[in-house]
Amino acid sequence: MPRVLVLDAEYRGTRAAIERVLEEFPLELDGRTVLVKPNMVGAYPPDSHINTNPAVIAALVEALRVRGASVTVGDNPGTSGYGMVEKSGEGSGLRDASHGSFENIATEVVKVPLKGGETHVSVSRKVMDSDILITVPKFKTHIFTRMTGAIKNSMGFIVGGDKARLHLDYRGYRIFSEMLVELYGIRVPDLAIMDGIVGMHGNGPTNKSLYPVGKLMASDDGVALDTVMCHMMGMKPEKVLMVKLAGEKGLGECDLSRIDVIGDASRLKRFRQPVPSLPQLFGGSFIGAFFPNIGRPRFDVDTSACNECRTCEKSCPAAAVKIEGGSPRYEYSQCIACFCCMELCPKQAIGLHDSLATRLYRLVGQLQNSEMKHFK
Repeated sequence: MPRVLVLDAEYRGTRAAIERVLEEFPLELDGRTVLVKPNMVGAYPPDSHINTNPAVIAALVEALRVRGASVTVGDNPGTSGYGMVEKSGEGSGLRDASHGSFENIATEVVKVPLKGGETHVSVSRKVMDSDILITVPKFKTHIFTRMTGAIKNSMGFIVGGDKARLHLDYRGYRIFSEMLVELYGIRVPDLAIMDGIVGMHGNGPTNKSLYPVGKLMASDDGVALDTVMCHMMGMKPEKVLMVKLAGEKGLGECDLSRIDVIGDASRLKRFRQPVPSLPQLFGGSFIGAFFPNIGRPRFDVDTSACNECRTCEKSCPAAAVKIEGGSPRYEYSQCIACFCCMELCPKQAIGLHDSLATRLYRLVGQLQNSEMKHFK
């Protein structure tokens, strides 16, 4: 039976929690190469809690080195452009937290087949060649895939423009979830450690709605870890396709009743799930084919926050966003509803259109503000 360890933790005492994780899930580390893969979306500062917190990475690197491992910390951020790996590492604090182990893992790649060889993707060689892979995701919701975690963190295996191509080739909730599971299976992590000390709820993975989960979670079964996170978020694992599919493919356990949970993994109170789209609710095939505009989101732009950096324009796989008149303009007939513009905006200036659903979610968030102020 797979085990998931759920520890009460805070960033000031992360090393003790990491030591407990490595005692519970021991690895043969002496003389071996270890890739530590955080969730590094972009150059967001630590207090945004969008990326894996630097305190977790620092403690993990120290603990691995003491055990004789040769450590590399690396990820391929979603934000594209020249030098963005280094810029993301610096802006997020992850480079300094890595104690000299941070590396641009996009410089050497290998081609890996997907869908039985129908297509190939560029994967960082470090992912494939390291003796041990430790994935360190963040406890966050995700407006497209419902939540992010160990499975979704494998999207960072992919280098450069292949991420945009995957969004185009695998558009839609179901097929994108299938692709994520296939990526996860390329190199299943030996250990997954989740930064849930300060998480994110609502329309993640880059909003400002933080949630004080207060947990560091770990398992040598990343699917089981994601399953427990689903439960804590109030989601049924079988309703989160990437988790369900990973379980069905034998990549891990997605049945909560078959997971040994060590610690308190109670459902979180007043935790807000992301606003679901109709394709997510009903599978997407019928609606996507006959009523594409119903499932296509609309976006609002905070023009006072937008600095015309063109990240949204550059990161849109479908070229549906253009900067005109000082702010993004959308060609919705081209939009593939991947939410990259919203996710990767460094100023968090893009949000879902102010529909009735988003108004209700915002009202709930306002009612919770008094409880969350000291975490923001």
